[in-house]
Amino acid sequence: MVPSPEPSLSCLLNMKEVDAMAKILLVEDSATQAVEMTMLLQAANHEVVHVANGQLGLSHLKEQAPDLVITDLEMPEINGLQLVESMRANFSHIPSILVTSHGSEELAAEALRRGAAGYVPKTRMSDLLNDTIVDVLGVIRSDASYAKLISTLKKNVFVFDLPSDPELISPLVGLLMQVSAGMELLPSIEMVRLGVAVEHSLTNAMLHGNLEIPRDKQPSHGQLAREGMINDAMKERLSQEPYKSRVTHVEATASEHAIRIVITDQGPGFDTSNVPQAGELDASSLAASADGVGQADKQGLLLIASFVDQMWFNDEGNQITLVKRCGAE
Repeated sequence: MVPSPEPSLSCLLNMKEVDAMAKILLVEDSATQAVEMTMLLQAANHEVVHVANGQLGLSHLKEQAPDLVITDLEMPEINGLQLVESMRANFSHIPSILVTSHGSEELAAEALRRGAAGYVPKTRMSDLLNDTIVDVLGVIRSDASYAKLISTLKKNVFVFDLPSDPELISPLVGLLMQVSAGMELLPSIEMVRLGVAVEHSLTNAMLHGNLEIPRDKQPSHGQLAREGMINDAMKERLSQEPYKSRVTHVEATASEHAIRIVITDQGPGFDTSNVPQAGELDASSLAASADGVGQADKQGLLLIASFVDQMWFNDEGNQITLVKRCGAE
Protein backbone atom coordinates (compact mmCIF):
# COMPACT_ATOMS: atom_id res chain seq x y z
CA MET A 1 0.00 0.00 0.00
CA VAL A 2 1.32 3.45 -0.90
CA PRO A 3 1.34 5.67 2.19
CA SER A 4 -0.74 8.77 1.64
CA PRO A 5 -1.65 10.51 4.90
CA GLU A 6 -4.79 12.56 5.16
CA PRO A 7 -4.20 16.27 4.60
CA SER A 8 -3.93 18.47 7.68
CA LEU A 9 -7.09 19.94 9.11
CA SER A 10 -6.05 23.46 8.08
CA CYS A 11 -5.56 22.21 4.51
CA LEU A 12 -8.93 20.51 4.57
CA LEU A 13 -10.64 23.67 5.69
CA ASN A 14 -9.22 25.98 3.03
CA MET A 15 -11.95 27.66 0.99
CA LYS A 16 -12.18 26.19 -2.51
CA GLU A 17 -13.97 28.61 -4.84
CA VAL A 18 -16.24 26.76 -7.25
CA ASP A 19 -15.28 28.96 -10.17
CA ALA A 20 -11.51 28.62 -9.59
CA MET A 21 -9.28 26.55 -11.80
CA ALA A 22 -8.85 22.97 -10.61
CA LYS A 23 -5.89 20.68 -11.25
CA ILE A 24 -7.36 17.59 -12.90
CA LEU A 25 -5.79 14.26 -13.73
CA LEU A 26 -7.59 12.74 -16.73
CA VAL A 27 -7.21 8.96 -17.11
CA GLU A 28 -8.45 7.92 -20.57
CA ASP A 29 -7.03 5.35 -23.00
CA SER A 30 -8.79 6.71 -26.09
CA ALA A 31 -6.80 9.56 -27.64
CA THR A 32 -9.92 10.93 -29.34
CA GLN A 33 -11.95 10.94 -26.13
CA ALA A 34 -9.02 12.43 -24.22
CA VAL A 35 -8.79 15.37 -26.61
CA GLU A 36 -12.55 15.99 -26.42
CA MET A 37 -12.59 15.86 -22.63
CA THR A 38 -9.47 18.00 -22.30
CA MET A 39 -11.05 20.69 -24.46
CA LEU A 40 -14.21 20.64 -22.32
CA LEU A 41 -12.17 20.94 -19.14
CA GLN A 42 -9.86 23.64 -20.42
CA ALA A 43 -12.86 25.64 -21.62
CA ALA A 44 -13.87 25.78 -17.95
CA ASN A 45 -10.36 27.02 -17.02
CA HIS A 46 -9.18 23.75 -15.49
CA GLU A 47 -5.57 22.59 -15.70
CA VAL A 48 -5.47 19.09 -17.20
CA VAL A 49 -2.84 16.36 -17.14
CA HIS A 50 -3.68 13.29 -19.24
CA VAL A 51 -2.43 9.73 -18.80
CA ALA A 52 -3.48 6.75 -20.90
CA ASN A 53 -4.34 4.10 -18.29
CA GLY A 54 -4.98 3.43 -14.61
CA GLN A 55 -1.46 2.21 -13.87
CA LEU A 56 0.00 5.47 -15.17
CA GLY A 57 -2.68 7.29 -13.19
CA LEU A 58 -1.52 5.70 -9.93
CA SER A 59 2.10 6.48 -10.79
CA HIS A 60 1.20 10.13 -11.36
CA LEU A 61 -0.68 10.31 -8.03
CA LYS A 62 2.48 9.19 -6.23
CA GLU A 63 4.33 12.18 -7.69
CA GLN A 64 1.68 14.90 -7.69
CA ALA A 65 -1.67 15.44 -5.99
CA PRO A 66 -4.38 16.89 -8.27
CA ASP A 67 -7.63 18.34 -6.96
CA LEU A 68 -9.63 15.70 -8.81
CA VAL A 69 -9.28 12.57 -10.95
CA ILE A 70 -11.56 11.89 -13.93
CA THR A 71 -11.28 8.33 -15.20
CA ASP A 72 -12.75 6.25 -17.98
CA LEU A 73 -14.31 2.94 -16.93
CA GLU A 74 -12.95 0.56 -19.55
CA MET A 75 -9.14 0.66 -19.80
CA PRO A 76 -6.27 -1.85 -20.07
CA GLU A 77 -4.05 -2.88 -17.14
CA ILE A 78 -6.07 -1.14 -14.42
CA ASN A 79 -9.65 -0.17 -15.28
CA GLY A 80 -11.58 2.74 -13.82
CA LEU A 81 -13.25 0.62 -11.17
CA GLN A 82 -9.91 -0.68 -9.91
CA LEU A 83 -8.41 2.80 -10.00
CA VAL A 84 -11.25 4.23 -7.91
CA GLU A 85 -10.87 1.44 -5.36
CA SER A 86 -7.09 1.90 -5.16
CA MET A 87 -7.52 5.65 -4.72
CA ARG A 88 -9.92 5.12 -1.83
CA ALA A 89 -7.30 2.96 -0.10
CA ASN A 90 -4.20 5.01 -0.91
CA PHE A 91 -5.27 8.54 -1.91
CA SER A 92 -8.50 8.98 0.03
CA HIS A 93 -8.21 12.79 0.08
CA ILE A 94 -8.52 13.03 -3.74
CA PRO A 95 -12.07 12.69 -5.17
CA SER A 96 -12.71 10.86 -8.43
CA ILE A 97 -15.38 11.02 -11.15
CA LEU A 98 -16.06 8.03 -13.38
CA VAL A 99 -16.97 8.47 -17.05
CA THR A 100 -19.15 5.61 -18.26
CA SER A 101 -20.30 4.40 -21.65
CA HIS A 102 -23.90 3.59 -22.52
CA GLY A 103 -25.25 0.56 -20.68
CA SER A 104 -22.71 0.58 -17.85
CA GLU A 105 -25.04 1.87 -15.12
CA GLU A 106 -24.44 -1.18 -12.96
CA LEU A 107 -20.68 -0.61 -13.01
CA ALA A 108 -21.23 3.09 -12.31
CA ALA A 109 -23.22 2.14 -9.21
CA GLU A 110 -20.43 -0.21 -8.17
CA ALA A 111 -17.86 2.57 -8.63
CA LEU A 112 -19.89 4.86 -6.38
CA ARG A 113 -19.97 2.14 -3.75
CA ARG A 114 -16.20 1.72 -4.01
CA GLY A 115 -15.42 5.40 -3.54
CA ALA A 116 -16.11 7.52 -6.64
CA ALA A 117 -17.60 10.92 -5.90
CA GLY A 118 -19.65 11.07 -9.11
CA TYR A 119 -20.21 9.66 -12.56
CA VAL A 120 -20.96 11.08 -16.01
CA PRO A 121 -22.37 9.11 -18.97
CA LYS A 122 -20.27 9.67 -22.09
CA THR A 123 -23.43 10.56 -24.01
CA ARG A 124 -23.88 13.61 -21.73
CA MET A 125 -20.27 14.69 -21.24
CA SER A 126 -20.67 18.10 -22.83
CA ASP A 127 -23.49 19.22 -20.53
CA LEU A 128 -22.67 17.30 -17.31
CA LEU A 129 -18.91 16.96 -16.94
CA ASN A 130 -18.03 20.44 -15.71
CA ASP A 131 -21.21 20.69 -13.60
CA THR A 132 -20.27 17.43 -11.88
CA ILE A 133 -16.81 18.78 -11.12
CA VAL A 134 -18.38 21.85 -9.53
CA ASP A 135 -20.69 19.61 -7.50
CA VAL A 136 -17.80 17.53 -6.19
CA LEU A 137 -15.29 20.30 -5.46
CA GLY A 138 -17.81 22.90 -4.38
CA VAL A 139 -18.85 21.12 -1.19
CA ILE A 140 -15.39 21.58 0.34
CA ARG A 141 -15.87 25.06 1.78
CA SER A 142 -15.06 26.12 5.33
CA ASP A 143 -13.22 28.69 7.42
CA ALA A 144 -10.08 27.57 9.28
CA SER A 145 -10.49 30.24 11.97
CA TYR A 146 -12.82 27.98 13.95
CA ALA A 147 -10.84 24.77 13.46
CA LYS A 148 -9.36 24.56 16.95
CA LEU A 149 -12.70 25.22 18.67
CA ILE A 150 -14.68 22.85 16.45
CA SER A 151 -12.17 20.04 17.08
CA THR A 152 -13.34 19.97 20.72
CA LEU A 153 -17.00 19.38 19.82
CA LYS A 154 -18.48 16.01 20.79
CA LYS A 155 -21.98 16.56 19.43
CA ASN A 156 -23.56 19.29 17.34
CA VAL A 157 -27.19 19.80 16.33
CA PHE A 158 -28.55 22.16 13.66
CA VAL A 159 -32.22 22.87 12.97
CA PHE A 160 -33.23 25.03 9.99
CA ASP A 161 -36.47 26.08 8.30
CA LEU A 162 -35.35 27.10 4.82
CA PRO A 163 -37.54 29.10 2.42
CA SER A 164 -37.26 28.07 -1.23
CA ASP A 165 -34.17 30.22 -1.74
CA PRO A 166 -31.43 28.34 -3.65
CA GLU A 167 -28.73 30.68 -2.34
CA LEU A 168 -29.12 29.00 1.07
CA ILE A 169 -28.17 25.52 -0.16
CA SER A 170 -24.43 25.94 -0.61
CA PRO A 171 -23.85 27.80 2.70
CA LEU A 172 -25.81 25.17 4.62
CA VAL A 173 -23.78 22.33 3.10
CA GLY A 174 -20.60 24.31 3.76
CA LEU A 175 -21.54 24.71 7.41
CA LEU A 176 -22.17 20.99 7.81
CA MET A 177 -18.88 20.17 6.10
CA GLN A 178 -17.02 22.66 8.28
CA VAL A 179 -18.31 21.07 11.46
CA SER A 180 -17.68 17.52 10.16
CA ALA A 181 -14.12 18.44 9.18
CA GLY A 182 -13.46 20.25 12.43
CA MET A 183 -14.68 17.32 14.52
CA GLU A 184 -12.57 15.02 12.30
CA LEU A 185 -15.53 12.71 11.81
CA LEU A 186 -14.86 11.50 8.27
CA PRO A 187 -12.03 11.15 5.73
CA SER A 188 -12.12 14.11 3.37
CA ILE A 189 -13.46 12.17 0.37
CA GLU A 190 -16.34 10.85 2.48
CA MET A 191 -17.18 14.40 3.52
CA VAL A 192 -17.30 15.39 -0.14
CA ARG A 193 -19.60 12.47 -0.95
CA LEU A 194 -21.90 13.30 1.97
CA GLY A 195 -22.01 16.96 0.90
CA VAL A 196 -23.08 15.98 -2.62
CA ALA A 197 -25.83 13.76 -1.17
CA VAL A 198 -27.13 16.60 1.02
CA GLU A 199 -27.11 19.07 -1.88
CA HIS A 200 -29.16 16.75 -4.08
CA SER A 201 -31.60 16.10 -1.24
CA LEU A 202 -32.09 19.82 -0.61
CA THR A 203 -32.63 20.68 -4.27
CA ASN A 204 -35.18 17.87 -4.56
CA ALA A 205 -37.00 19.13 -1.46
CA MET A 206 -37.20 22.70 -2.76
CA LEU A 207 -38.00 22.08 -6.43
CA HIS A 208 -39.89 18.80 -6.51
CA GLY A 209 -41.35 18.95 -3.00
CA ASN A 210 -42.28 22.49 -2.01
CA LEU A 211 -42.57 24.18 -5.40
CA GLU A 212 -43.90 21.12 -7.29
CA ILE A 213 -42.18 22.21 -10.51
CA PRO A 214 -42.31 19.70 -13.39
CA ARG A 215 -38.95 18.21 -14.29
CA ASP A 216 -38.82 19.80 -17.73
CA LYS A 217 -39.16 23.28 -16.17
CA GLN A 218 -36.58 22.90 -13.41
CA PRO A 219 -33.09 24.39 -13.51
CA SER A 220 -30.29 21.85 -13.28
CA HIS A 221 -28.88 20.82 -9.94
CA GLY A 222 -25.76 22.90 -10.59
CA GLN A 223 -27.70 25.98 -11.63
CA LEU A 224 -29.79 25.83 -8.46
CA ALA A 225 -27.21 24.83 -5.82
CA ARG A 226 -24.18 26.62 -7.31
CA GLU A 227 -25.55 29.64 -9.15
CA GLY A 228 -28.63 30.26 -7.01
CA MET A 229 -30.73 30.37 -10.19
CA ILE A 230 -34.41 31.20 -9.89
CA ASN A 231 -35.98 30.60 -13.31
CA ASP A 232 -39.40 31.71 -14.58
CA ALA A 233 -41.18 28.58 -13.35
CA MET A 234 -39.76 29.12 -9.85
CA LYS A 235 -40.69 32.82 -9.87
CA GLU A 236 -44.27 31.92 -10.74
CA ARG A 237 -44.52 29.40 -7.91
CA LEU A 238 -42.89 31.79 -5.43
CA SER A 239 -45.66 34.30 -6.11
CA GLN A 240 -48.44 31.79 -5.36
CA GLU A 241 -49.85 30.05 -2.32
CA PRO A 242 -49.32 27.49 -0.94
CA TYR A 243 -45.94 27.19 -2.66
CA LYS A 244 -44.37 30.47 -1.55
CA SER A 245 -45.01 29.84 2.16
CA ARG A 246 -43.59 26.33 2.27
CA VAL A 247 -40.26 25.69 3.98
CA THR A 248 -37.72 22.87 3.99
CA HIS A 249 -37.10 21.65 7.53
CA VAL A 250 -33.56 20.39 8.11
CA GLU A 251 -32.31 18.68 11.25
CA ALA A 252 -28.64 17.70 11.29
CA THR A 253 -26.87 15.95 14.15
CA ALA A 254 -23.12 15.34 14.10
CA SER A 255 -21.56 13.13 16.75
CA GLU A 256 -18.50 10.92 17.11
CA HIS A 257 -20.52 7.92 15.92
CA ALA A 258 -22.66 9.25 13.05
CA ILE A 259 -23.92 12.21 11.07
CA ARG A 260 -27.70 12.12 10.72
CA ILE A 261 -29.56 14.55 8.46
CA VAL A 262 -33.35 14.68 8.14
CA ILE A 263 -34.79 16.85 5.34
CA THR A 264 -38.56 17.40 5.24
CA ASP A 265 -40.50 19.43 2.68
CA GLN A 266 -44.14 20.53 2.87
CA GLY A 267 -45.15 19.21 -0.53
CA PRO A 268 -47.47 16.28 -1.31
CA GLY A 269 -44.64 13.73 -1.43
CA PHE A 270 -44.17 10.99 -4.03
CA ASP A 271 -44.34 7.22 -4.45
CA THR A 272 -41.11 5.86 -2.95
CA SER A 273 -41.84 2.17 -3.54
CA ASN A 274 -39.35 1.91 -6.42
CA VAL A 275 -36.57 4.00 -4.91
CA PRO A 276 -33.35 2.03 -4.20
CA GLN A 277 -32.16 2.25 -0.63
CA ALA A 278 -28.54 2.57 0.46
CA GLY A 279 -26.74 -0.69 -0.24
CA GLU A 280 -29.37 -1.92 -2.73
CA LEU A 281 -28.03 -0.42 -5.96
CA ASP A 282 -27.74 -2.49 -9.11
CA ALA A 283 -28.86 -2.28 -12.73
CA SER A 284 -32.36 -3.57 -11.97
CA SER A 285 -32.94 -1.12 -9.13
CA LEU A 286 -31.74 1.72 -11.35
CA ALA A 287 -34.18 0.71 -14.07
CA ALA A 288 -37.03 0.43 -11.58
CA SER A 289 -36.31 3.82 -10.07
CA ALA A 290 -36.68 5.38 -13.52
CA ASP A 291 -40.40 4.59 -13.51
CA GLY A 292 -42.24 7.76 -12.64
CA VAL A 293 -39.15 9.95 -12.21
CA GLY A 294 -36.89 11.74 -14.65
CA GLN A 295 -33.27 11.03 -15.53
CA ALA A 296 -32.04 13.79 -13.23
CA ASP A 297 -33.94 12.28 -10.29
CA LYS A 298 -32.64 8.84 -11.10
CA GLN A 299 -29.02 9.98 -11.04
CA GLY A 300 -29.57 12.11 -7.95
CA LEU A 301 -31.13 9.23 -6.02
CA LEU A 302 -28.28 6.97 -7.09
CA LEU A 303 -25.71 9.44 -5.77
CA ILE A 304 -27.56 9.96 -2.50
CA ALA A 305 -28.01 6.26 -1.82
CA SER A 306 -24.40 5.52 -2.77
CA PHE A 307 -22.85 8.20 -0.56
CA VAL A 308 -24.51 7.37 2.78
CA ASP A 309 -24.70 4.25 4.93
CA GLN A 310 -28.46 4.46 5.46
CA MET A 311 -31.19 6.28 3.58
CA TRP A 312 -34.95 6.07 3.86
CA PHE A 313 -38.12 8.06 3.13
CA ASN A 314 -41.19 8.45 5.28
CA ASP A 315 -44.50 6.95 4.11
CA GLU A 316 -45.65 10.25 2.58
CA GLY A 317 -42.48 10.62 0.51
CA ASN A 318 -41.77 14.18 1.68
CA GLN A 319 -38.99 13.38 4.15
CA ILE A 320 -35.60 11.79 3.60
CA THR A 321 -33.22 10.64 6.32
CA LEU A 322 -29.50 10.26 5.63
CA VAL A 323 -27.09 8.55 8.02
CA LYS A 324 -23.31 8.44 7.64
CA ARG A 325 -21.39 6.39 10.20
CA CYS A 326 -18.25 8.02 11.54
CA GLY A 327 -16.44 5.48 13.71
CA ALA A 328 -16.75 2.53 15.99
CA GLU A 329 -20.30 1.94 17.15
